[in-house]
Amino acid sequence: MDQQLSCQHATREDLMGTPPFGSPSLSDLPESDRALESEDCQRRYHRLFENAPLVAYSLNSQLCTLYVSPYCTEVFGYSHDEILQDNFFWNNHIHPEDKQRVRFSREHYLKEGKSFTLEYRIIHRDRSVRQIINHTIPVTRDKQLHCIDGFIFDITARKYLEEQLVLTEKIKVLNDMSLSVAHEIRNPLTSIGGFARLLERRMASDDPNRAHLEIILKEVSRLEETLNRVLDGFKLIRLQTNPCDINEILSEVLNQLNHEFHHMGIHLNANLGTGIPRIELDRRLIEEGLRSLVRTTLQRMEPGSVLTINTSINHRHVVIEIGGICLNPEPLDECQLFFPFYREPTFDDGVGVPLSQQIIAQHGGSVVLKNGSGQRDSLIITLPVPSTGHRT
Repeated sequence: MDQQLSCQHATREDLMGTPPFGSPSLSDLPESDRALESEDCQRRYHRLFENAPLVAYSLNSQLCTLYVSPYCTEVFGYSHDEILQDNFFWNNHIHPEDKQRVRFSREHYLKEGKSFTLEYRIIHRDRSVRQIINHTIPVTRDKQLHCIDGFIFDITARKYLEEQLVLTEKIKVLNDMSLSVAHEIRNPLTSIGGFARLLERRMASDDPNRAHLEIILKEVSRLEETLNRVLDGFKLIRLQTNPCDINEILSEVLNQLNHEFHHMGIHLNANLGTGIPRIELDRRLIEEGLRSLVRTTLQRMEPGSVLTINTSINHRHVVIEIGGICLNPEPLDECQLFFPFYREPTFDDGVGVPLSQQIIAQHGGSVVLKNGSGQRDSLIITLPVPSTGHRT
């Protein structure tokens, strides 16, 4: 224990006892001023570490914590005292899939006494996964590892933005491909459909080939419906907006789908938040879009499941969370979900998910598939709140 305290003292003195860049040399100051300047430097460094949006830490050679800055509560969900009391904290909270890689790299660099930077995932106290960058600085004495200092940066938000950027580009490429394909097949499909219908009108009702012609007409109609849905997804939507209560619109949508909840054995748990301002919406289009998104969620749920609908206000956005999407038997691909050819197998009379997303985007909002726990995901819908919005 005395060794740990000694290590802690030495490490913090090393970290906080050096003047900041650009400060005058202490040797140029009178002795009394030199003592005050040194003490002031230590206070400034201490304040910097205590308030910086990163985790500064110092460990002994057995990876037991000697010091950790208060930001650890934000990144890990555990307090300073809890981390100090857990001798295995730094190993236990590495994501299982990254644990072997991190341990191998750490042992390799610590053995060589070299500083290193690792990017990996950790498990937060609330069981969420966080992405971090850990920059580690081994401190040696007489060629032996004495203690370990380092900094941890939470890059979860940055990683999420990177993933969304990649997803946006993928969807853009797929949209461009689908538009090109739609235009290529429209003319020959129109010709096939036109001649098939002309042939049907001229064919005798008792002609033995009529059954085959009806199959052709049915498939042509299906292809035409798919083509129209794709082309509709690229049309510019013209909005006619008025101040609307999003909770009122959601309630209307849920009432319209009430019989489908009962038919599928789905239990509804709606928590519509209070204090949400009225926002500028095209009520008809938003209602159609929300109905289609809720129906898509229903189609991905198992009988007896619970559909959760939550609304809240987050900074300058209204947030709608539609939860309960079951990922069995196969994962729901977000890129496929918002692709114009995507079609809900059960419900065919709505505007469709891609057009629903376009409606939300046209209002300045977004639709994101959020990975959940227990093999269940949620659709997160955000809509901007005007600065002059009136609360309901």
